[in-house]
Amino acid sequence: MLREVAAEFAAGNRSICLVGPCGCGKTVMVGWSSAMSAAQGRRVLFLVHRQELIDQASETFTALGINHGIISSGQPRRYERPVQIGSVQTVVRRLHEMPAPDYIITDECHHSVAATYRKITDSYRNAFCLGVTATPERLGGQGLGDIFQRLVIGPSVKELIRLGNLAPYDLYAPPSKVDTSDIRVRFGDYVRDDLAAAVNKSDIIGGLVENYRRLADGTNAVCYCVSRAHSDHVARMFRDAGISATHIDGDTDKRLRAQIIADFRARRVKVLCNVDLISEGFDVPSMETVILARPTQSLGLYVQQSMRPMRPDKDNPGKRAIIIDHTGNVFRHGMPDEDREWTLESRKRGKRVIGVQLRTCPKCLRVHEPGPKCPFCGYEYPRAVAEEAIPRQVEGELSKVEELEILAKKSKRMEVGRARTIQDLERIAIKRGYAFGWVRHMAQVKGIRYERA
Repeated sequence: MLREVAAEFAAGNRSICLVGPCGCGKTVMVGWSSAMSAAQGRRVLFLVHRQELIDQASETFTALGINHGIISSGQPRRYERPVQIGSVQTVVRRLHEMPAPDYIITDECHHSVAATYRKITDSYRNAFCLGVTATPERLGGQGLGDIFQRLVIGPSVKELIRLGNLAPYDLYAPPSKVDTSDIRVRFGDYVRDDLAAAVNKSDIIGGLVENYRRLADGTNAVCYCVSRAHSDHVARMFRDAGISATHIDGDTDKRLRAQIIADFRARRVKVLCNVDLISEGFDVPSMETVILARPTQSLGLYVQQSMRPMRPDKDNPGKRAIIIDHTGNVFRHGMPDEDREWTLESRKRGKRVIGVQLRTCPKCLRVHEPGPKCPFCGYEYPRAVAEEAIPRQVEGELSKVEELEILAKKSKRMEVGRARTIQDLERIAIKRGYAFGWVRHMAQVKGIRYERA
């Protein structure tokens, strides 16, 4: 992946987006890239947006032997060091005093469209820029083509699971009592106040506790909630059931937050309830379970949250992650390891079409592709229900937006399907803004001999 990034820079592209699944080691790659750049006399700035991510990045850089400074509130100013890990919020206030970087790396770069990030990159227009993310699209599905020139796409989630770099998982979707039909959508996701009113009910929260005990009892779990009040309520319900649980959010005192996370890592806290705080970059290999109590229209947020427990754990070599989706996010976005075709283009607004239709087994609650029986527990569906798995033609018309989206996706697949040579694949890559690593990957998939220099 880093060789492909270097090749793109050498070809004259100054702003590259590197896409790798959650847990593929992006921070280690960033550290290596930073060290190599510093060794060549360049100044490097690694931008992150949360205190926990600063701490984790600093630990990783230290483990790699990289002498670095930290630009964050309360940290000493050590601008003489060529590698800096910077809080976006602090860096933007110190632009007048910092030495200009030659190379800017942005963590979770799907946030790069925000005004704060833009102000930083606009101040250092001569710098090469690398963004890293697992989900290269904005909240509402808009692409990042106005920020980055090219994509470098790493391995798929399925590949990383097969190689042992990510833990396999079981996904359960208990019947949801959350009705999202009347919840407003703003800026590409559900309106938080509407969501809070829909989910903060004792019968719904009681289901969270009941299914944790049924499906993941005793495991370390993170529960994603809608609001502070909802998260507090969920944590209290777990405690009332005799399960150690607590709530944290962005307003929790910094020292208290660090202590709570340390208690969670040490398993003194079993269930950690939060509001979108532990979605990106949070690395706790001993976390085994994630509970999705927050419906979302954002594919990026869903992928980031659902894949949190899939980090391998050296102390638990047979680890299998557990995802309990109480809000039907899997039916909006597909399985976490579904193959997705990332692009810098924006997708058309409308319903996202996932690769396959999914079903929840009424006996074991596992999610699976339609079929006459559950592949996990063997439950046999009644004949009428099983027959629903067979596609049938029905009268009626698709809505225009959905029809256009399906046709556009079909057209893209057909374009790749018709490719017969490396040159055909390269033309597609250039048109869509893909890096040439995609060409090599697709050539291998299609059995085309790859001989590009």
